[in-house]
Amino acid sequence: MSGPISHYLETNVYPVLVPGLEALLEEAQNHDCFERKITKFNPCDFLTEWLYNHNPRRPDQAQVRFDDIPFVKAWISSHPRPPLPLFLQLSEDQAALLIQAFWRGYKVRVQPAVQELRRWQKALRERKNITKIVNQFWSQHEDRARSVMTDPPQPDIQVLSPTPQGTAAHSPAAPMTPEATEWPNPKFLTVMPPSLQSAANLSDG
Repeated sequence: MSGPISHYLETNVYPVLVPGLEALLEEAQNHDCFERKITKFNPCDFLTEWLYNHNPRRPDQAQVRFDDIPFVKAWISSHPRPPLPLFLQLSEDQAALLIQAFWRGYKVRVQPAVQELRRWQKALRERKNITKIVNQFWSQHEDRARSVMTDPPQPDIQVLSPTPQGTAAHSPAAPMTPEATEWPNPKFLTVMPPSLQSAANLSDG
């Protein structure tokens, strides 16, 4: 086959795509993709990252991770991916530790003495209704915290000790009685000449 299309593929596409496919096969072999039915390795993601970093139009540029490629970020932001299952996220050693821990716990729980203890604990919890008590406790605390957050702050009223001025100002006045009333002398209410004052003094004497 010859023509402009085949010439374009041989000169522009294959020189970049074929090394990418070879790297893809090597990476798939490293992730045991030829031995397992399901793995966490995504060949499309790997090939996209490899081709983007080995693009001849991007010479002498730093390597970019798959999640940091601009068009990948734009696509994932509008089409988020579900998280990987736990069995795909764990390595063989981590999965072995979890399986061994579960098996050891199971061997302990099936012992008759442990079974009897678990039944006694279950009956004790049901008799004391510890779940209801805990729920009531937390509901009361939540209601109290909610009331503190919703109630407006009260004004701070400061009570001062009475002072002599304040006591005198707020104390009731004593009632006026005829005996306690002293009428002033008329001679001190008017100003008299010296001659009249001497005559008044002689008359008083």
